[in-house]
Amino acid sequence: MNITPPEVRRVKITTDVQSTSAAKLQNLGASHPFTRQIDVIFPSSDVLESTLWQLKTRYSAGRVRLADVVDSAGAFSNFFLEPERCFTMLSTDAHGDDVWCIDPRGLLTLQVSKETYERLGLVGKRLPFKSHSEYHVIRLPLQKNAESVANRARRNESLKAWDARREQEGLGPWNMLYCSANSSLPEPAFAVTEVREVHCQMTKFDDVHIPVPSLRQHPSAPQSRTSASPAARAAGDEEDEVEDWNTEMAALFEWVGMACLGSQRLKANDRVDPYVAVYECPSPSYIGNVTHLRWTGFLGPDFVQLVVDTALAAVRRIPPNTTEAEKRPFVAITAHACSASPVSYIPPSLSSAGAARSGDGPTRFARAEGEDTWCLFAMPGSADSEALDWAMVESVGQYDTRWG
Repeated sequence: MNITPPEVRRVKITTDVQSTSAAKLQNLGASHPFTRQIDVIFPSSDVLESTLWQLKTRYSAGRVRLADVVDSAGAFSNFFLEPERCFTMLSTDAHGDDVWCIDPRGLLTLQVSKETYERLGLVGKRLPFKSHSEYHVIRLPLQKNAESVANRARRNESLKAWDARREQEGLGPWNMLYCSANSSLPEPAFAVTEVREVHCQMTKFDDVHIPVPSLRQHPSAPQSRTSASPAARAAGDEEDEVEDWNTEMAALFEWVGMACLGSQRLKANDRVDPYVAVYECPSPSYIGNVTHLRWTGFLGPDFVQLVVDTALAAVRRIPPNTTEAEKRPFVAITAHACSASPVSYIPPSLSSAGAARSGDGPTRFARAEGEDTWCLFAMPGSADSEALDWAMVESVGQYDTRWG
């Protein structure tokens, strides 16, 4: 029997110790504009629970004609001049291979099949993946005066013709999700619209193995190199340190993943047959209670950043010297992207509308089974109550050019 091998995934781990201001953490929401789920794990703490439990957001689902959205005379013509509104929209049609999204920069990105691309008549680029090279990506800025009058008119006529073809084929308007940081979201020509509230779901797990982490920089980092003697480096100890570091990080984030799943393997009284499953919690560890918070829906980048900022501020308020020495507080935040979006990551250098038009940014093949996840693990610094020790792992699927 031929079994299809698992898809190749790439993982990147970033760490920082005694950090007082990390630009990467301050831009997590803006860099990941389309998120469908956030999980937060931490040793049960009244401070974190009371602070995070109250966070909520909302988004809307409806049907819309794409030409109505991008028409310069429509309700959205000036909307992207106010970036603090943090507007996003994503098509969710289950039929066909064409998808599109609008990110907070006011950039409409289309991923379309070869047939649609040839009929649209808009300029785009072929996907760089051999197995999906028949698909094209088209990027259209929606800000007022971003394009010439002639180009804008030609673009709008192409999209109107596309909407008309969908009507003839019985598909009708696009199913889509949208949200905005500002409640005064203008209403385009929706056939159906529904506002959905997203509230926190809390689950508690008692008597589980909880690690006592001690984060450190990668051994090859400049800070680590200076702490090792030349003799030690010459003896090849650095290779062993790198292997140990990789093992520590893998074990720590594996524990976070299992905690998000509520795995029975973490329970102190777990007595599973070793022939069925074998798991060992990262060492050292202790027995305690864990809280799991989850938000599920179409989560805007502003809400994602709010969860990150709130969690990090709260964990800072639990200084290590107020707990038992072996029970250091920490918080782990995991976010899953909407993998069916043609845009999943916006580099900080392309976060503005002008920069977005001057550079394409990473390309990906949008599909429901794609992979795009990041997990942030953070704890108060041991020396400074305002500092953080943190590590973040990012995982992307096979058809993503984020890292080349």
